[in-house]
Amino acid sequence: MRILVTGASGYIGGKLVDVLSGKDWVEHIVGTDIKPPHKKNPRCKFDIRDVRAPMDDLFTDEGIDTVVHAAYVLPPIHDTALMEDINKNGTRNILNTAAKYNIRQILYTSSTTAYGFHPDNDIPLTEKSPLRGNDDMTYAKNKKEIEKIMSDFAADHPEISLSTVRPCFVVGPGFNNPMAEHLRKKLVMIPANTRPWQFVHEDDLIAVMALLLEKRIAGVFNVTADGTLTFKEMIRMLGNIALPVPWPVIYPLNQLAWIMRLWFMTKFPSPAMRMMVEPWIATSEKLVRETGYQFQYDSRAAFADFVRSVRSDKA
Repeated sequence: MRILVTGASGYIGGKLVDVLSGKDWVEHIVGTDIKPPHKKNPRCKFDIRDVRAPMDDLFTDEGIDTVVHAAYVLPPIHDTALMEDINKNGTRNILNTAAKYNIRQILYTSSTTAYGFHPDNDIPLTEKSPLRGNDDMTYAKNKKEIEKIMSDFAADHPEISLSTVRPCFVVGPGFNNPMAEHLRKKLVMIPANTRPWQFVHEDDLIAVMALLLEKRIAGVFNVTADGTLTFKEMIRMLGNIALPVPWPVIYPLNQLAWIMRLWFMTKFPSPAMRMMVEPWIATSEKLVRETGYQFQYDSRAAFADFVRSVRSDKA
């Protein structure tokens, strides 16, 4: 395979490039991102390029036959219009370009946030559950909207295999986003009525993505490990202290800190906190049934590996 990976300098894209470079069924890898990767990979040709920029030359010059679309603005930014432009129009650009050439498969990294955070969510969420990503949380809203874009594309291009993974919160040694930073604070302010979370280890997600590529498996798959953890358990495992705050207090307080860019208090807007207080548990039963994949980590073990990496960094 000759694979193009967008978002190749990111958390998931970068780890996937590393794993794919060791596969004998991969002939060539091209990575794109707006910043260079942390380390060079001799089997990956890297190109600094906005995901919204023309891509035709990469497809023709490199003979791309497979696309992994992992480019996405994950950390919230105040310019939501720019965030949406990159996420949605970047996706459209990749799909429109892929449709022009002899592409066999597209793998898109979605998220269980596409289901949204609602009190009446299915428990557990399955691939047949409705996608109701909350409109006041740009990340979840865009994940929902991009899946519709993907679905329409698949209907128009049945000759291209479309694979979509919906991981829950991904953890491991590379876990380093606003939520990771929040949990690492000595005093962690959380809503008083949090719900348990589930995780998937970064190695499991990457292994699933590699499997779907190697076997050319199309379809939509939740990628979530068994079990859950409460926020108090997570914070205690990290050696920190939980500070539960009633929802009517924490929501406006956090939002004010976000608007005023008080980074020491928060790095995400208050709508994102709904993922802490609404049921949001998905099942990977379909993935296991159709691919035979066996997870290396459950949620607790995955988070524990993150804890070990944090302690190692402090040592």
